[in-house]
Amino acid sequence: MTGAAHCRKKMLSDYRGIGISEALHGLAQDPVLVIFALLTQLGDVWFLFLLGGVHYVVGDKFPQWGIDRRRGLFVLGLLLTYVVLVGILKQSFMLARPPGAGTPPDIQWIPSALQGVFASISTGGGYGFPSGHALGSTLVWGGFALVVGKDKISNMWLALAGVVIVIVSLSRVILGVHYLVDVVVGAVIGIVVLGALYKVTDHGTDPGRVLVFAAGIGILGLIHGATFDSVAAAGSAVGAWFAWRAVGDLIPAHPSNRPEVVAGLVVFGLAGGFFALLYSLKPSLLVTFSGATIAVGSVVGAPLVGNRTVGNLG
Repeated sequence: MTGAAHCRKKMLSDYRGIGISEALHGLAQDPVLVIFALLTQLGDVWFLFLLGGVHYVVGDKFPQWGIDRRRGLFVLGLLLTYVVLVGILKQSFMLARPPGAGTPPDIQWIPSALQGVFASISTGGGYGFPSGHALGSTLVWGGFALVVGKDKISNMWLALAGVVIVIVSLSRVILGVHYLVDVVVGAVIGIVVLGALYKVTDHGTDPGRVLVFAAGIGILGLIHGATFDSVAAAGSAVGAWFAWRAVGDLIPAHPSNRPEVVAGLVVFGLAGGFFALLYSLKPSLLVTFSGATIAVGSVVGAPLVGNRTVGNLG
């Protein structure tokens, strides 16, 4: 990077804070930092994965907020879209996070056994623009709010999603891991992409289209640069699309009974655990791509496995 380019990036970082980010982070007391470190998990990948994946497997067996599985897969597809898209955006802009974003707050009263967990949830690494948490929570929580209504869009769920998005975005600024502009732009991009995909998928009833989009963006990300994260993201999107294309017509839109749901959740949990193992081991890129494809493909196929398992036992 040339000296002039570095100066331009430094100026952009200064303007991204516009004074508010530094003030919010500087005024936050220790209890506030702990609370927002917990709240920011509402927009973390693991939580969004549970939100989309569990609703996809359980379907309308949830009493008050159940959705048919095609719409559940639409929400899960939005998560995959977020993961592949944010990597490309961050690598394209390459704008740094605020100073100290990778250093956890020094809070002495947190037990030593939990210090490592707190450090993980209260810090941020890599590039900072746009905010992945703001983008992801807008896509997934916003998408869930659009499809959770039985026959029409629920204003209550939209309001709840809006509150969650604001809390997650605010948490990133208060924790000092993002500038204000990062979260605003992340949320705006999320709104635009969500609106387009919601329309293209016929209000979330044709999840195959969002999976195609996610897979395409994932492959584009590999062309942009093959890293562990981009390969895992692309493999996940490709695996979901391939599994849906292979067995989508066989997957019941509505679970028939509770044992089927339980069996499907077991498969979902095993696939999620396998994916977590990949992230902890960080194997070669080929193994990462193959493993992510198998793991997320298994998530998509979990309802069918549950249905067939219960059917065979019956």
